[in-house]
Amino acid sequence: MKTNNFLLLILLAVLSADLHAGVRLEYDHKGFVEACLESGNLSRAVCECTSRKASRELTPAGFEFLVATLRKEKDKTLELRRKLEQKEVVAAGKFMSHGPDMCARELGEKPAR
Repeated sequence: MKTNNFLLLILLAVLSADLHAGVRLEYDHKGFVEACLESGNLSRAVCECTSRKASRELTPAGFEFLVATLRKEKDKTLELRRKLEQKEVVAAGKFMSHGPDMCARELGEKPAR
């Protein structure tokens, strides 16, 4: 019986680690919006819209890369760039060249320039 309990504890530990790791892969919308607001002259509504669009267009890692880029976290950006596939890096760059402007137009605001 003790062996079964031990195996059950190991299984629970592994599952907990997997669940915890999964949390890190979720989109950090709050972090994106804060970084967006700090990085430019975009409204909160545009930043929130851009965050939603980014989460639909980018992988979780690509989204994280974008947040690190907006925050000007050079070390983190470089670390993520090494881990990302080239297409994820390109997708993040392309997204930021059109995402905020699309949201501004949708919300009836002037695109940032």
